[in-house]
Amino acid sequence: MNSKFKVNGKHSYTTVLALVSRAFVIPLLAILLLVTESQWVSAYLGPSSPQGLNPELVAATIKGNAQALKSFSYQERMQLELKGETKKVTLNQISHDMSGNEQKTLLSEEPAEGGQPSGGRLKQRVVAKKTGEFKEMMHNIAALVKSYTELPHEQMQAALKQATFSQGQADMAGSIQIVMRNVNLNGDTMTIWIDRTAMLFRRAVIATTYEGNPVTTTANYAMLPSGQVYMAQAILTYPKKEVVVEIDNSNYQRSQ
Repeated sequence: MNSKFKVNGKHSYTTVLALVSRAFVIPLLAILLLVTESQWVSAYLGPSSPQGLNPELVAATIKGNAQALKSFSYQERMQLELKGETKKVTLNQISHDMSGNEQKTLLSEEPAEGGQPSGGRLKQRVVAKKTGEFKEMMHNIAALVKSYTELPHEQMQAALKQATFSQGQADMAGSIQIVMRNVNLNGDTMTIWIDRTAMLFRRAVIATTYEGNPVTTTANYAMLPSGQVYMAQAILTYPKKEVVVEIDNSNYQRSQ
């Protein structure tokens, strides 16, 4: 086990889904801000470079976009699948208070938390044990993913110094691709695509390992009619245990 990511105790599916959700949204903003504030990255993203992005303008645009999104409420659907079977689906209404703090209201949950397994006591104990182990594993994986978005400044700087910058291809055409390797573990990668026109995210992918097995997380971004860019979908996959967690954000409405 990656011991530094181990979390003690058992956690509900709802708690695990919530942690996976938090691992994607705000921290990615900090990553890109760090990218744009680095002097040596400016050589790649400066106005005279082929990429044609101004680092200071990118940073200002990202900050403005994040602040503007707080004036919207939206629905967040989270789904956990195990071996092709849906184990938990939650739907939350997300908004922000006057201080900018996130407010989450549970709209629906299937199945409801707290149900007891059927069968005799022995079977119930076996099911409870396996469920507890699975929930702890998922909590550890979510914590691992989140650790990539909370790297110490020096560690991120080291990864960026070795990063490669290129033009986005295929469906990422019109973007700048930044690939960082060996960010947190040997052999891992973190890739970010920045839209050249909007100067905001289009996609972010983290490819790492948990107990030596691949874990991939992908966040895709979309643009609202009013021009703000938001995380439309995030997917975490752990093929070793046939686990897929999907987060979909939709129904953005400007708060009154």
